[in-house]
Amino acid sequence: MLKDVIRSVDYSDCAEIALAMFVVAFAMMVFAVLRLSRKSADRFASIPLSDQVKDPRDE
Repeated sequence: MLKDVIRSVDYSDCAEIALAMFVVAFAMMVFAVLRLSRKSADRFASIPLSDQVKDPRDE
């Protein structure tokens, strides 16, 4: 019975749904980066070179 259920499921739309989810997530990340201020971007960029871990969004 379980085999029949699994065989009846159509996975052909999953690739398109996954691609749409990726595009939406990528667009949201680009929009968030474009809205970031220059000061915050400089702080985020300095994190790998700094010994102290501070969240730039707190300030």
